[in-house]
Amino acid sequence: MVVQDNKNGVAGGRITPDRFFSNDKEKTKLNWFLFELALEIERFIAKEKRLTAQLRRAGVDDGRMRDFCVHYAKHMKKEILDKLAGRIANVGLGYLEIERFFPQIGDRLVARLLTVVGKAWESQTDLCAVCPTRCISERDKRASMFDDPVYWE
Repeated sequence: MVVQDNKNGVAGGRITPDRFFSNDKEKTKLNWFLFELALEIERFIAKEKRLTAQLRRAGVDDGRMRDFCVHYAKHMKKEILDKLAGRIANVGLGYLEIERFFPQIGDRLVARLLTVVGKAWESQTDLCAVCPTRCISERDKRASMFDDPVYWE
């Protein structure tokens, strides 16, 4: 049995879905998309061995990196909703949120992290184009995946 630490949202060293809802009403498809985005960001960062080594030297451990993945994914919610509402023409991925989260890592690492986040975003949205769940177009509908560990364990 994996013991879950709700403070960090990490179970057995993984990002868990409970970081993306605080009550039953928040178990929406959009929040599921954000959970999957956090996982994709984490996956793309892990593939960059040199980047992860540099981040560790800058004092960023695996747990803090997971916290960043969750934070950045949640940050994207407003961008996505603004795009869907027509308030902005395109969803933008920005460096400011990375700098705010990691003020100590410097411009080069921020830029490298932003590049990796961009690759993760592109990968996630490419997957969404063929996924039948329609997390964005049905963003307010309930995501039953939150209640079924088969989707995330």
